[in-house]
Amino acid sequence: MRERLKTLLEAITDDVQTEVVWLNTLSLLEYIGARKIGKTMCQSHPSAVVLDHWADETRHAYAFKRLCEELNGGECDEYLAHDSAISFFQKLDESASKWVTEATGEDDPRQNYLLVTTLIERRAMMVYPLYRAATSHDIVRDELQAIIVEEQDHRVEIEERAIAHLEARGVDIEAAFALEEDLFGSLLTAMAMEIGVEL
Repeated sequence: MRERLKTLLEAITDDVQTEVVWLNTLSLLEYIGARKIGKTMCQSHPSAVVLDHWADETRHAYAFKRLCEELNGGECDEYLAHDSAISFFQKLDESASKWVTEATGEDDPRQNYLLVTTLIERRAMMVYPLYRAATSHDIVRDELQAIIVEEQDHRVEIEERAIAHLEARGVDIEAAFALEEDLFGSLLTAMAMEIGVEL
């Protein structure tokens, strides 16, 4: 998976316009993440940890949109594999929530949030450092470094909670990682097809 992602990112960053569209897609994905946090966790007043995560995801969506517009010299309304990107997030949310409910026997929005966040943040910790290494734009590298630090903070704290929650119920998280890997692989394939790259 890592090598496929590196190949895709090299192709994306080889063309400024493709990178602009990629940045807009990252903004969309961060926005979807923020929206899902708001929908699932903020029906009542959430904890400081959840509010901090929600604020960071919104800020990351804004940061990627700003970078997209800066590189483009104006607004961009294009996305890389738009439908597949949205589908990835929706399917991951639905599949992971179904899996954890069946595995634990509990339908708990908090455990769903912990698991889906763990899966997304783990993936971000693969994508963002590799993208940072591939891009030639200093402004993008600098912003990515700040985002990586924030994402890493979330990942460690939330992943520890998710794993502890599952282990207390005799459930191994590895099956959920495999589920995400499969869905992300499909997204990579769709993106590669759209820009004509063989992975």
